[in-house]
Amino acid sequence: MKMKYIAGVMAILAVIYFLPAYMRMHNANELSGGSTEQLKKSAMQVRRTMPTNDRTVFDMAFGILEKLKSEEGPDAFTQAVDGLKPDELIALARQEVNVKIAAGHPEFKQYASWDDMVEKLTAPPKKPGQQATPLRQSERAPRPN
Repeated sequence: MKMKYIAGVMAILAVIYFLPAYMRMHNANELSGGSTEQLKKSAMQVRRTMPTNDRTVFDMAFGILEKLKSEEGPDAFTQAVDGLKPDELIALARQEVNVKIAAGHPEFKQYASWDDMVEKLTAPPKKPGQQATPLRQSERAPRPN
């Protein structure tokens, strides 16, 4: 009888211990935060769950929205992106940038659209007449004797 009570107490303690981590894991794909600092921490957690290729676009969208919305007011950014999923955040940034491009905003005048901006900003820089440098040198220097 005493073992049943101990097992019950251990089960309750295990639920109390693991439930917060379980809830964080399932809410990791959504931005949440009452302040900009909390929102940035949440964005870092969201980034960890994303594929590597999508992180660049997410970072770009997050930064652009932070800049554009901060011009509207101190809490406009947190209110605009709180509770959004990464795809929704990127869609909101796409919409905002396309509106700025259509309005002729000086910072976005060199881009035709959101996709054009992403392509230009994420493309590796090319220097005329130079080949791309390899990630790793194919030849290794011999070890000294």
